[in-house]
Order: sequence, then structure tokens, then C-alpha cells
Amino acid sequence: MAPRGAGDEDLDALLPLIAEIRGVENLQVEAAALNEVRNFLWEHEAETSRSATHLLLENYPDWWVRGRRAPPGLDLQNEAACQELQRHAGMLYRLGIPLTLAERRTPVFRLFQDLEAWGTREAAPPLENLIGPDMPLTRLIGSVIAEVFPGHGGFLDAAVYDASGLSQTKGARKVSLRLVWPGILVDADRAMRVRDLLVNRLAVSCAEGGQLAELEAQLKKANPANAWHSLVGDAAYGSRASVRMPLNDRVAPLPLRGPEKRPFAPVGVLRFSFSTEGKVKMEWLCRAEELDPAEWVKIGSLRQNDEATLTEWSVPAWQGNQNIPPSAARNGRVKVRTAAGSDGPGQGGGLRVRGTKPQVQPERAGQLTTVERCFTIPAAELCEKMEQHLGKAGIEPDGALVWKQPNSDARIVMYKEDQCIKVIGRVNQVRSLVLVVAPYTEAPKGLGVALDGFGAEKAPGRAPSEAFAPVGGYSAGELGDAEDKGETGRLHIAAQDFESQGQGELALRQGDIVQVVLDPEAGAGQDRWVFGKVEASGESGWFPLSHVVPS
Repeated sequence: MAPRGAGDEDLDALLPLIAEIRGVENLQVEAAALNEVRNFLWEHEAETSRSATHLLLENYPDWWVRGRRAPPGLDLQNEAACQELQRHAGMLYRLGIPLTLAERRTPVFRLFQDLEAWGTREAAPPLENLIGPDMPLTRLIGSVIAEVFPGHGGFLDAAVYDASGLSQTKGARKVSLRLVWPGILVDADRAMRVRDLLVNRLAVSCAEGGQLAELEAQLKKANPANAWHSLVGDAAYGSRASVRMPLNDRVAPLPLRGPEKRPFAPVGVLRFSFSTEGKVKMEWLCRAEELDPAEWVKIGSLRQNDEATLTEWSVPAWQGNQNIPPSAARNGRVKVRTAAGSDGPGQGGGLRVRGTKPQVQPERAGQLTTVERCFTIPAAELCEKMEQHLGKAGIEPDGALVWKQPNSDARIVMYKEDQCIKVIGRVNQVRSLVLVVAPYTEAPKGLGVALDGFGAEKAPGRAPSEAFAPVGGYSAGELGDAEDKGETGRLHIAAQDFESQGQGELALRQGDIVQVVLDPEAGAGQDRWVFGKVEASGESGWFPLSHVVPS
């Protein structure tokens, strides 16, 4: 860590540097104040991304980073450091050079909803049609939250933030809103279930006609992609472990990689008051200008300390004859990636709505299962691969190496002498971790792990662990020598969106350019799954080949 004052010698160059990188000149601030911010951020640089509590979006090398190379993140472990960050973030937002940070979600966090509606390059749907005291969507959201968390005492407050503007990635304007409920603490599972209930209620209300049906028609007229399950996002609860902070700017991925000039700006705090007759009154408790920017950062921050407990709730439920809206992380929405990569011929391998019966969710239970895999590369090389994904390994008393999945009890245990690893955790966690190790391992001959009791869906004739692995146990090196490489190495364009089910799968947005890195089922048909990397963001994972077309 750099000692305080380490950058004092180049104060004269600080303002020109900011003007060069952020394009903002004539800042009305003393260079010493900016240097205080820089020194604070330097002092709290994390040693590794795994130890970071806050991450730099797209590893953007902002004006404050050393040597134009972004650190792995920031490590802020106490309340005083967090308050200092909030103060600095507020000041930089006010100056027009907001930070570009995301906070890593803690196991318990403040409930929030991200609402996104797309428009065209020229215009986006009007913000005032979505959120406000007189808006039907706002009323429905408040009613659902009050229903699920009945111990509200007669009122609930939601802080509203707006990051609407032009998306440089897609070249279209969008409405991007966030609602944060400071008085409600949840985990990812509960947040997802609240989201599912909200989408269900929206669909039911629209089927009955009225104002929400009119709003849905307006949104789809602005952009056909604006279905309710897309507008009420769920990626921040499932596939993303970090969430952009309030008053922080979004960063466009490579090759653009730069702030999009649409930070999460405060709109106000909405108060929902509930009468004993079931009526809902909505009003602005305060507006953006009534609170200091640092206070807005504090209100909208999600992380909680280790002692935080979940808010009492009433488990969401809806009628069994209504379709469950698609979701990126809910068990039973997307089938396990089987050998064929789909439910069957012509099914596309994407999101599917399940049947009409309420589904039991065994993967939510605390039962653990174990999947064993054998090395296909040297142990030292496998260790390097695991460190890239999960950080440094711990060492057990028996000499085994252990990599733990962040914020869970799932882990990968390596026994070098036996040339094998064990993936241990709940079924959904094991699925995610097996995807990490699949390119470098293979299933033991004649062995399969029976997960039927946990509700996992099996590929016909194959163990669930094998369903995640390339056929024949190809390693990355072996694939390079294979006669039929299929789509390996080729660029494709996403023809439609694909929502990932977990960390091992790659979410796609229409127009994304993606390179296929691994095609173990080459020649098996368009419904197979392949492993690839999005060129712009560098994110990688499994996705259905049916969702892309050759570039």
C-alpha cells in the first residue's frame, strides 16, 4: 500500500491528467482534494480480485490508478473506510467525474430492483411513465413488496436512482432505474423470488387490461424487447456477483472501454404508506437536491456486515395454473446442459417456461453432493487454471488443495497423488464449478454420481457430471489436435438474447460478437452447446450454438 501523500509531488499534473482521461476541464476544485481521493484509493487497493470488496468496472484505468493499470479492486473492511469512500464518491459525482466502481454483494444485502427499458438511438421510453407517485407500475411494485414483507409497520421507503441515456455498447437509448429498499435485507434467493412474483403479477394485471396493459403496449412499441421479464432484471441476483454503486458511472466494454456518462443519479426517496383497508399512498419523501451526494451513496449501497440478518418475509406464491416467468437463475427454467445441449430437436436450447404445476426446488436445500473428476493436464498446470478462476488454494491437514467458491460452502478439493479432484457443494453450486474444471478434467471411467434425489435432470445414459464435460473428456490441448474442430476458433454474432442460468454459462445480447473456444460436440447439430468468449467484454462460458450465426 502507498503511504498517504505518495502522489503529492505531481499535483500540478493531476488536473491536466483528468482533463485528458475524462475530458473534463476547468474543474472547480483544489488539486489537493483530488490527491486526497487518489491516496485513499491507493491505500485501499486489494491484493487480489478475490479479496476485493469493490471492483473496477471493466478494469477501467481511471485518472487515479497507478501507471495506467487498474488494480484488482478495493478492500474496504470497516465502516469508517466505507464512509470515506462514500464521501469521495459523492464529491467526484458532483464534479462530473464519477467513480466507476461496483460493490461485491455480501450474502445478505439490501433489496433492490433494476428496471431497464430499451428505446431507439433517438429516444427512450419516458421515465415518468415508469416511476412516480401516480404510476401504476410503481404502485404494483410497492404492493408486492408490502405483501412479501408484511412487518413494514405501515410504510416502506425506496430510494430511486436513474442511469438512463445512450448505451454505447448497443448504440440505443434506454431507461435504466434502480430501486433500493434500505429497510429490507435479503439474500439472492429471496431477491429472485420477489422478482419472479413481481413479473407474474405484472403479467396477470396486463391480461386483465387497464393502465399496466397500456404501459406494456407503449414499452413494446418503443422496443419489442421490452417484455416484463426483461424490464425487471434478475442478472444482478444470479450471474453477477458485483453491482454498480450509486453515483458511479457505467463503463462500456472493450474496444470502447470508457465511462458512458450515465451514472446512477439520485431521483428521490419514495414513501409507500399502507392503510388497514389495503390502500397504498405514494409520495416523494425527498428529492435529489435535498440530500448530500455522499448520503445518496450511503442509502443506495447494498453491502451489509456479517451480523446482518434477513428481514422476516412471507414466501411468495402464485396460482399453479399460471406460467412462471423466465429467470436467469431459477431451478427448472433452463434444463441442465445435456450431451445434445437442448431439450430435443428444434427446441433451441434457451429459456423455457415450465409446466403448470408448482415445482419443488430441491437445489435450494442444504444437502451436499460430490462429483469426482480426473486430470487431463499436469497437476501444476491445473493449479494455475484454478487460481485464475478462484484465487489461491488453501491447504488441508492431509495435504489436499482446496479452492472455495466465493460466498458459499462449495469447493474444489485436489488430491495430486490420486490425479483427481472432488467438487463438493449443493447441486446448483456443483454444476457451476464443474463447468470451470470441465476443459481440464474428465469423468472417471465407469463412475457416475446419482443426483436424482436432488432433482437434477440427467442427460440420457450419462451421469450429470458428464453432461457438463466435453464428449470423450477432451482437454484444451487435445481439442487442438482433433480432426473435426467444429466451430472452434470461429467468430459468431448473437442472433438473439440468451440469459445465463449460472456462473458457468455465458449471457448473450443480440449483436454480441463471440468467439467459440471449445466445441466438444462438433458435428452433433445446431442444438449443441459450445464454450466461447464475448469479444467486447472478455466474459466466457457455455451457450447454445442455436443462438448465434457465423460472423
